[in-house]
Amino acid sequence: MSSELFSLLFKAGYGVMIGASVLVIFNAMISAKEMGGSLGQGLKKVAAGTICDTILIVTYLLLEKASSGLLSDEQIRLFFLFFGIFGAALLISGYIQMYRVSKKLKLFTV
Repeated sequence: MSSELFSLLFKAGYGVMIGASVLVIFNAMISAKEMGGSLGQGLKKVAAGTICDTILIVTYLLLEKASSGLLSDEQIRLFFLFFGIFGAALLISGYIQMYRVSKKLKLFTV
């Protein structure tokens, strides 16, 4: 595979992923406004976690394009570490909260 084709596929993959993330964020925010209670809180956490992950990806892309910046390598590592853990914690807690609501409503009984 040529480097041009790989670069094009790489950029297209990032574009699709960012587009899907934006749609998830948009959908979760609209749904969270409509729903109250525990399910709405779970959706807001999932949306916030997705926003964190999207910010990480955009930051990574910006760092790829312009390697010089205001932050040192150690600060960038800490930013990615803490922001990634924070986003993952929000996603996990949101999904757990939505699972508990669906378990109470018996949505996934076999």
